[in-house]
Amino acid sequence: MKRLAPGLAASLCAALLLTAPGCVSRYKLDAEAPTYAAQAKLAVKVNKTGVRTLRVEMIHLAPPTKIDPANKGYAVWIVVPGLPTVLAGFLDYSTRRRRGVLVATTPHAKFEVQVTIEQNRSVTAPGPKVILRKIVARS
Repeated sequence: MKRLAPGLAASLCAALLLTAPGCVSRYKLDAEAPTYAAQAKLAVKVNKTGVRTLRVEMIHLAPPTKIDPANKGYAVWIVVPGLPTVLAGFLDYSTRRRRGVLVATTPHAKFEVQVTIEQNRSVTAPGPKVILRKIVARS
């Protein structure tokens, strides 16, 4: 078996380091009350300009109206200390599959993701029913 030339090995290592920003950080966690059965998968990927793409997927998630008939959906928030909390959007929820997905972007390297149950789709701040919290950091 032939060995790689030292220059080629160094080039491969450098190429791997340069493509590292494309790596994905993944988190798995369980939701809190009242959605005990729900599980979340978070993925954060940094592009070459430093913008992070956040993908939130929740499975085994009860329809929000089954928890309270007044509920309208699951909101995803991006919280950065010292800055206003930002509504990333509402999970695209499938009642048949009991699954919700959202893809959003943020320029912040460290932030907290919160998922709340909301009774109004025009909310400007997270409500009190927080079912998921996770601090994510991707440099």
